[in-house]
Amino acid sequence: MNELQNADLPRPRKKPEQDYLYDPEEELPELRRTDTKRFPVQETQREVPQNTLRFRKPEHYFDDTEEDIYYDPEPEEDFSYGAYEAYDAPEPEQRKGNVSDRPMKKNHVTSGKQSIQKNPPKKSAPKKSKKKSHGGGILKRLLRKILLLAMILFGIYSAIALLLISKLEKLPRASRTVTSGTLDAGYVQNILLIGTDARDITTERGRSDTVLLLSLNSMTEKMYLTSFMRDAYVEIPGYGSNKLNAAYSYGGAELLMDTLEQNYQISVDDYLCVSFMGFAGIIDAFGGVEIDVSDAEAQAVNEILQSEVNALAGDDIMADFLEKGGKCLLNGKQALSYARIRYVGNADFERTSRQREVMTQIFQNVKTKAVTAVPELVSSALPHVGANMSTMDLYFLSLKAPLAVSYEIEQLQIPADGTYTPANIDGQSVLQVDCSANTQILKDTIYALPEPTEYADSVNP
Repeated sequence: MNELQNADLPRPRKKPEQDYLYDPEEELPELRRTDTKRFPVQETQREVPQNTLRFRKPEHYFDDTEEDIYYDPEPEEDFSYGAYEAYDAPEPEQRKGNVSDRPMKKNHVTSGKQSIQKNPPKKSAPKKSKKKSHGGGILKRLLRKILLLAMILFGIYSAIALLLISKLEKLPRASRTVTSGTLDAGYVQNILLIGTDARDITTERGRSDTVLLLSLNSMTEKMYLTSFMRDAYVEIPGYGSNKLNAAYSYGGAELLMDTLEQNYQISVDDYLCVSFMGFAGIIDAFGGVEIDVSDAEAQAVNEILQSEVNALAGDDIMADFLEKGGKCLLNGKQALSYARIRYVGNADFERTSRQREVMTQIFQNVKTKAVTAVPELVSSALPHVGANMSTMDLYFLSLKAPLAVSYEIEQLQIPADGTYTPANIDGQSVLQVDCSANTQILKDTIYALPEPTEYADSVNP
């Protein structure tokens, strides 16, 4: 053993071909360096050839059968597989053992028993999976369905509105007298409702039995029904002073609107003219109106039905009589007769009050019975109604209708109490009117603005 010193032993790293015992009869596979980057060797495929068992025996290793000589080199003098990596890799079952027994990779640096990885591969950050928000998708689908439904409903509503408009009689706009200084505001729309006893509104003028101004105030969200009493003694442009209802007889709806502007300083350019049968047909279309009728009023209704209304409708003169007073559901003819009562109560004052009450009930019925009323409106009512507004103006008005019917309804009477004096002029019972006082009343009601809130007062003291 003394002869065998470490320094005298051959170094396998320097001369590997001299440190192994070769069997000349056995053909060994060609040795080649493995490029682990381009051709990675999988663990399951790295099998150690059987002939490497004898190939790996160093020259200083001896079998027990020959001589009892054994040399165990120190760790720093152990073999480095180097070029023989493909053949020197441990068997697969050895990888399950100690970490120190596993083969070293090219990017590792060995220092003693610890293995430090050099330039470790960069781990890519895990991709965040984009999870679909089921709630957002459902909400979008719901919004699309709601929008589609709204468009369908709007289309149906527009079609019905245009159908109703097409049934109205179109009346021309005649020349008007321009009056300066009238009450006017963009948030108020005035439409004059004229009730006439004419059978055909396109060929006959008739007499104005009802003069009612419908005003929509979008700021206060109120609807005003203002009755202009026909016995008011006013100045008619071009005709001098006379009763208000004479203006319609002289010059039709245009002269009537000029008279209102000149005496009450209120701006009105649009009107609807309704015959007696048209008025009755509208009420029937909405299923009648519920009115609290006194016994005297019930008797007056029957008299008007017998004297003229049944004859205009082509019915028996004794048809549709009221048995007594009370809360009654009046049909079209009965409601028309009720609105024409003059000699029960305080003459024309109560008469205009009845007209406003019937109109209020009609607007209340529109809220709940508008759809069911369409067929009868088209067939029997609207052909007896005329308007001087264009189709487009009427369509825009119909778009306001769903909101307008929800407005609070207020009733007015012009001249108001305390602003007139009864008189007898040229053998006629008339009302002498304080026009400036009534103009101020119209300004304070129809053209009113919302009252300032506490917050607005604090911001704008």
